[in-house]
Order: sequence, then C-alpha cells, then structure tokens
Amino acid sequence: MRMKRFPPFIILIGSMGAGKTSTGKELSKALGLELLDTDYWIENKNGKTVQEIFAEKGESYFRDQEKEAVQWLAQHSCAVVSTGGGLWMDEALRARLLAMGWCVWLKVSVEEAWKRVGHHLGQRPLLDAGGDPKIVLGDLLQKREPYYGLAHYSISTDGKSAKEVAADILKTIREEHILDLS
Repeated sequence: MRMKRFPPFIILIGSMGAGKTSTGKELSKALGLELLDTDYWIENKNGKTVQEIFAEKGESYFRDQEKEAVQWLAQHSCAVVSTGGGLWMDEALRARLLAMGWCVWLKVSVEEAWKRVGHHLGQRPLLDAGGDPKIVLGDLLQKREPYYGLAHYSISTDGKSAKEVAADILKTIREEHILDLS
C-alpha cells in the first residue's frame, strides 16, 4: 500500500470519547495496517495507566511523554495512529503530525462524549480533577475545537459505531485517492 497524497500515516485526533482507539482498530483491520496508540505506548513505557501517570507525575510529565511517543511513531511506517486528546494541542507536535500523515479529526459533541466517558471518570484524569466533569468536558472541547479543526479532514462520530466511522473514512480514502489501495 502506498500513500498517494500523504505520507504513510492515517492519524486519528480528537477529544476523549470521540472513538479514536476503537475507530483505529476497525480502520487498521480494514486496511491491513498496524495500529499505533500513543497513550498505550506511554502506559507500556511507564508501566502505569494514564490515570496513574497523571496522579503520580503530573500532566507536564505526561505531555513530555507524548513528545517521546511522536518520536516513536516516526520510527514506523504506514500505520493507523490513535493519539491522546491533548497531544494535538502542542503546536510543534501538531505540525509534525500534519507532516507525517493524513490527520483525521473525529468530531464528537459534548453530549455524545459524555455518554461514552461519563461512566468511567476515574480513567479520565482531566475530568477527575474537581468541578462538574460534564462542564469540564464541554470547556475542554470548546477550547480544543479550533485546533482540532486544523486537521486535514474531519468526520462526526455522533450516533455512529466505530465500524461505521471507519467505513466513512475508508470511503473518503478511496474517493479522494488518499491511499493506493491496489
């Protein structure tokens, strides 16, 4: 498989609850590509969950780990990538990801994201830091949307399964000749 218009990665970005990991699994399976997940890599490297890293070492340490994760990504080729929701907020990392591949923003409404993440707040350190978590989520989405909007492509995930979102992305890949699927 050869990329036609973009370098070798399909990079999924967006808020928590957008479906980056689950859509990434479906997309990688459909394309026969490896799935690389930055949060999963950080957890494996540290031997701790994202929540434990935030609790023990803080957000700043975690953001430094995201920089290392992007360096790790650069050692691979032709893969589907699922990123953490905050990684895209770093201007240098965003520029690097935009140069590395086709960046797809998985858009999600506050209501849909809340349905997906509200029942396991302990796994979402940014929502578990105090205050009304649904309001925190809404504020986070509002703050990040202008940056997510810098991706090459966007697709709404509201009311769709990961398989449906992956199918929509595949349709765009074929119609826009983003990848040579022959």
